[in-house]
Amino acid sequence: MSHLGELLAVTAAILWAFGGTLFGMAGRRSSALLVNAIRLPCGALLLWLTWVLMTGTLWPEGVGWRQHLWLGLSGAIGLAIGDSFYYKGIMLAGPRRASLMLAATPVGASLMAWPVLGETLDVLAVAGIAVVIGGISLSVLGKDTGAGEHRDLPRGQIYRGLACALVCAVCTAIGNVLAKLGMPGDTPPLAATLVRGLWAVAGMALFVAGRPSVWSGLRGLRESRAWRPLSVAILIGPFIGMWVAVSALKYTEAGVASVLMNTVPITVLLPAWMFHRDKPSPVSLLGVVVALAGGAMLFLR
Repeated sequence: MSHLGELLAVTAAILWAFGGTLFGMAGRRSSALLVNAIRLPCGALLLWLTWVLMTGTLWPEGVGWRQHLWLGLSGAIGLAIGDSFYYKGIMLAGPRRASLMLAATPVGASLMAWPVLGETLDVLAVAGIAVVIGGISLSVLGKDTGAGEHRDLPRGQIYRGLACALVCAVCTAIGNVLAKLGMPGDTPPLAATLVRGLWAVAGMALFVAGRPSVWSGLRGLRESRAWRPLSVAILIGPFIGMWVAVSALKYTEAGVASVLMNTVPITVLLPAWMFHRDKPSPVSLLGVVVALAGGAMLFLR
C-alpha cells in the first residue's frame, strides 16, 4: 500500500517546525499579526508563480465555486486566524510548549471527518493516533535542561501562550477538514493550495483591517536582522510546507494526515535547540520514541 500521504504529512511537520521557530524569532521584533500578514501574501505569490511556470496558465481552471468556498474557509480559518494565534503562542511560551497544544488537532480533525467526510479509521489507526498523541504529551512534559531563553517564564505568560496555541489547534482541525472537502476527484494539490492561500490572504486582510498599529512593527523588522529568518521561513512554511500539507490531505485520511503533520512538538526539538538552546530532557526524548512508534503503527496499516 502506498504511504505517499503519510510521508508528505511527516515532511510538512518537519518544515513547519523549522518555519514556526524562524517566524517566532522574527515576531519577537514585531508582532504575530504582522509576521502572518507578511508571510501569507509572500507565500501565495510564490505559489502563483510556481503554478504559472508549471502549467503556463494564470489561474487553475476547473475549480468550482463550491471548492472555492471550502478552500477559502479553510485558508481563512486555518491559516489567517489559526497561524496568527500559533505564532503568538510561540512568542509567549516558546516553540516547544506552544506546540504541545497542536496534539489536539488530529483529535478534532478525526471527529469532524467522520460525519463531514464519511471517513472512518480502523483500530490500528486509532491506536496509532493515541500513541502519537501520548508521545507528544510526554515529550513536552519534560522540562528544559539547558539554558534556553524560554526556561524560566512567568506561569501566567505560559498559560496565555498555551491558550493561543489551543485556538490554533482548533482552527487547524477545521481548516484541514474543509481543505479535504475542497479537493474532490482529480483536483491538483498545487491548485488547491494556491486557491487556499489566496483566500487566506483575503482573510488576513480583513483580520488586520482597521488595526494600523499592526504595521508599526515594520520599522523593527527593517532595523533588525529579522528579515533573514522571516525570508527563509516564508520559503519553507507557507510556500513549500503548505503545498506539501495539502498534498498529504489529498492522499490519506484527514485524521491520519493531521496527527502526522502535528508531530511538530517532536520535530521542533531540533530547531528549538539550534535557535533557542532549549535542551530537551530524557523524558522528552522518550516521548520522541513513543511518538515514532505510533507513527510506525499508522504506516503499517
